[in-house]
Amino acid sequence: MNFSVLLSVYHREIADNLENSLNSIIDQTLLPNEIVLVKDGPLNDELDRVIENFQLAYPTLFKIVALNKNFGLGNALRFGVEHCSYDIIARMDTDDIARPERFERQINFLIRNPDIGVIGSNMEEFDKVPGDLKRFKVNPEEHDDLIKAIKLRNPFNHPSTMMRKEALLNAGNYNGDILLFEDYSLFLKMWKVGVKFYNIQEVLLDFRVGDGLETIKRRSGIHYLEKERLFLKYAKSIGAFTSWDVLKYKLLKFPVRVMPPKLVLLIYNTFLRTKV
Repeated sequence: MNFSVLLSVYHREIADNLENSLNSIIDQTLLPNEIVLVKDGPLNDELDRVIENFQLAYPTLFKIVALNKNFGLGNALRFGVEHCSYDIIARMDTDDIARPERFERQINFLIRNPDIGVIGSNMEEFDKVPGDLKRFKVNPEEHDDLIKAIKLRNPFNHPSTMMRKEALLNAGNYNGDILLFEDYSLFLKMWKVGVKFYNIQEVLLDFRVGDGLETIKRRSGIHYLEKERLFLKYAKSIGAFTSWDVLKYKLLKFPVRVMPPKLVLLIYNTFLRTKV
C-alpha cells in the first residue's frame, strides 16, 4: 500500500528539530513513497539548508511545495493534501519524532481494516529528548468511544494520524478558516460524513511539548477564546454539536482558558495525562 507523508514547516521552526523529525521518517521500517513538505512562506537559511540536504540525499522521495507567504497550518495542509500522490496520507509535525515501526504498524492495520478511514496512535510527550518527561497522551481505541469523546476534545493526536485521502477529501479537506482548530474541525467533518475512526493503543510518536507552559499560553487568554467560539459556531453549523453540547463545552473549558498557565499545566498533567 503506497502512502505519502505530509508535513508543513514555517520560519519559526528550529532547524535541528526539523532534521530530527525528517530523520525519524527516513529511519522507518516501512518507508513512505513520498514526503510532501509544505514550506508555509519563506524560511530562514538554516531551515532551507536542512531541506536542501534531504533533497540531495533523497531526490525521488521529497516533494517540496513552496508557498509565497505564510497561509497558516490549515491552508498549508490543504495545499499539501492536493499534492499528495497516494491514497494514504500520514501526518507528521516538523518537531516530533516518529518511532521506527509507526508507519508499518499503521499501514498493516489499514490493510486489514479497509473500513477504517483514520487511524491514530497514543504518544509520549517530551521536553528536550524523547522519554525525559515519562508522560503519555492516551486516547480511546474504538470508533464509538472516540465519538463519545469528540464533543469535548479532539479524538486524535493529530500528528500521529494516517488517513485515507478519499475520506479526507469527501469531508472537504482541511479548513484554513478554523484557526488553531484545523485538525479538530476536520475530524468532526469526517465523522459527520461517516468515516470510521480507530486509535491504536501503542505509543508510535514522541511529541515535543517543551516545558509545557508555552503550549498552555498559546491555548489560553481572550485571543484563544475568540477562536474557540468560532470553532464551536462552526461545529454547530455542520450538525456536529447541539446547543447543549456547545453549552457543556463552554462550561467545562472556558474557565480553564483564563486560569494562570502554571495551574492549567498542573491540571493537565494530573488529570489528562498518563504517567509511568
